[in-house]
Amino acid sequence: RDVSDVDGPALKDLYAKYFMMGAAINGSDKSTAAIHHEGMANILKKHYNSTTLSNLMKPCYLLDEKACVKKGKKNANATDVSLNFDSCKESLDFCKENGIKMRGHTLVWHNQTPEWFFKKNYDAKKGYVSKKVMAKRMENYIKGVLEYCKKNYPGVVYCFDVVNECVDDGTGDDSVNWNCRTTFNGGDNFWYATMGTDYVEKAFTYARKYAEKGMKLIYNDYNVYVPAKEQNIYNLVKGLKEKNLIDGIGLQPTVDLYNPDELKGDSYDSFENCLKKYAELNVDIQITELSFKIDEETGERDEKSLKRQADRYQEMFELLKKMDTASGGPCNITSVTVFGICDDYPLYDDLVQCLYLWDKNAKPKESFYRVREVGESK
Repeated sequence: RDVSDVDGPALKDLYAKYFMMGAAINGSDKSTAAIHHEGMANILKKHYNSTTLSNLMKPCYLLDEKACVKKGKKNANATDVSLNFDSCKESLDFCKENGIKMRGHTLVWHNQTPEWFFKKNYDAKKGYVSKKVMAKRMENYIKGVLEYCKKNYPGVVYCFDVVNECVDDGTGDDSVNWNCRTTFNGGDNFWYATMGTDYVEKAFTYARKYAEKGMKLIYNDYNVYVPAKEQNIYNLVKGLKEKNLIDGIGLQPTVDLYNPDELKGDSYDSFENCLKKYAELNVDIQITELSFKIDEETGERDEKSLKRQADRYQEMFELLKKMDTASGGPCNITSVTVFGICDDYPLYDDLVQCLYLWDKNAKPKESFYRVREVGESK
C-alpha cells in the first residue's frame, strides 16, 4: 500500500446506508483530547459522523467535588448535585461545529464514579446515605447532565449509555434474572451498595424523564458473546424494553486477534450468533468499543500480526454489513465505533498500543484499507 495516499471516499459515506461510523476521542484530560491533535482531528472530521468521549464525560469528570462538599457540610443528606462540564465542552463544541454526533458515555457506572458521591456529607470517610437519598442524587445528576446537553447541544448527543456494565461476569446478585454486579475490584459497587438492584431501572427511568426528545437510551456492556452473560444481558434489556425505558444495546465486542475463534459462523460463542440473539429484542444495536489488539508483550508489530489485525477488521465489517437490516439481516445496527483513532496515542509520550486503523503519524494502516474496501464492496 502507498500509505501516503489519504485520498478517496470517507468511511462515513461508504457505510451511510448501514450505520453511522464512529471513533472515540481519547485522552485523560481536556488538554490531551484527540481534537487537539491536527492529524486525529482531521481524520475525525473526514471519516466519521459519530464519536464517543472514552473518558471525559464519565461521572468522575463531571461531578464537582468542592461544590458538592460545600453543600454536604450543611446537610449530611444533601441531594443537590453540582456539575462542571469543562472536561467535555471543547469536544462537544467540536462536534457541533463539524456536524459530528456524540454518543454520551456514561451516566451510571460502578467505576469512575467517586466514593464520596454515595456518602453522607459528600465525604468518603462517612457512611452511605439511604436508598431514598441516593436515588435523589442519581436523579439530580442525570437531570443535570441531560439538561445541559439538551440546552447547549441540541441534537448533538444522539444517544447515551445510561448504565454501563452492571451485569456480573460471575457470581453477582441473582435475585434478578440478569445477575446484578455487587462488587468491583474486591470493593463495593457503590450503586448496588446504596440502592440494590433497583439502581439500574431507576437510572433508565430518570434518563427517560429528562432526555432530549429523540435521544436513544442505551445499555452498554462487554463480553457480550459469552453465553451465560449474553443471556443475562438479554434478560435485563428485555425487562427494560417491556417498560419502554430503553432504546438500544451497546455491544463492546471484547474481541482480539484470535478470540473468539469465529466472528462469523454458528459456533456457540461467535459474534454472529451474539448479534442474532440480541436482534430478537428488536432494539437498536450499537458496536461501541471496537478494536483488535496486537499484544506488545507477546508479539511484535510484525507483518504477520498486522495482517491478522487487518483480516479481523475486514471480517467484522463484512459481518456487520451482512447482519444489518439494510442488507436484509436481522439487526438494526445504528452505529459502529472504533474506540480510538491512532495507535501509540500521539498526545502521550510513553503509550505503546496497536489497536486501530491509523498509526501514530496518522497514516492509514492496512486495517483502514480493508475497512474501506468492505464499505466499497457491493
